[in-house]
Amino acid sequence: MKVYRRPPTVSESIVQQLKEDIIKGVYVPGERMKILDLAKRFGVSQTSVREALKVLQKSDLVTEVPHKGYFVTELSLEELMDMWKIKEELWSLAFSWFAERATNEQIKRAKECVYQFRDAYLENDVDKAFEANFALTDVILEGCGSRKLVSLLQSIEDQAKRYRYLSLEYDDNLRVSSQYFVELIRAIEKRNVRKTEQLIREYMKFSGTVLRKNYDKITSKMKESQAIQRFIKI
Repeated sequence: MKVYRRPPTVSESIVQQLKEDIIKGVYVPGERMKILDLAKRFGVSQTSVREALKVLQKSDLVTEVPHKGYFVTELSLEELMDMWKIKEELWSLAFSWFAERATNEQIKRAKECVYQFRDAYLENDVDKAFEANFALTDVILEGCGSRKLVSLLQSIEDQAKRYRYLSLEYDDNLRVSSQYFVELIRAIEKRNVRKTEQLIREYMKFSGTVLRKNYDKITSKMKESQAIQRFIKI
C-alpha cells in the first residue's frame, strides 16, 4: 500500500534550503540571517521565515541574539573536537547496531552508497562524495533500529555537515574515506559487529584529525565564501 506523505509546509521548505545553504557556505558562521532579506528571497512572509529560523535554532545551526536577530552559529575548534568525540560514540553504536540488525536489502543499499562515494573519489567530485556520504549515513540510521539514537545523530550532524563538507578537500580525505567505507561495508556484510565498531572509531578519529589540522583553513574558506557572496550581491 502506498504511504501518503503530505507536502512540506512553506517554513519546512525554507528550513531545508537554508540548511543546505549553511552547509555549502552560502551563509557562514557569524553571518546575520536578515529576516526581511530572506522573506524577499523566498517570496514569503516574515512570519514563515521566523518559523524556519526557530527550527534551525533548535538544531543549533543559527543562534538568536536578543535585540540583534539571528546569526549562523560559530563553533570554536574546542567545540568542534568535543562534537567529533560525541559523534564517534554515537556512530560507533549506529554502525554496530546496523551490522547486527539491518536487513539484507538495507545492507545492499548501504553498499551502493559506498561505491557511489568511491566513484566520486575517482572523479574528484567533492559534491558527489558529500551526497553519497550522507546517503550512506541515512541508510545506517534507518537500519540501526533506534529512534532515539537517530534523533541524537540527526541533531548533531546538522551542525557538523558544513565542516565535513569543506574538510573533504584536505589530507587525501576522499581516498582515505573511500577505503574506510569499503572496509566497513565488508565487515557489515559479514555481520562482524566488533570489526565494524573498530573501523568506524578509527575513521572518526581520522576525520577529526583532519578537521583539527585544517580548522584555520576551513574557517578561512568560509570567510572567503562570505566575501564572495557579498561581492556578488553588490
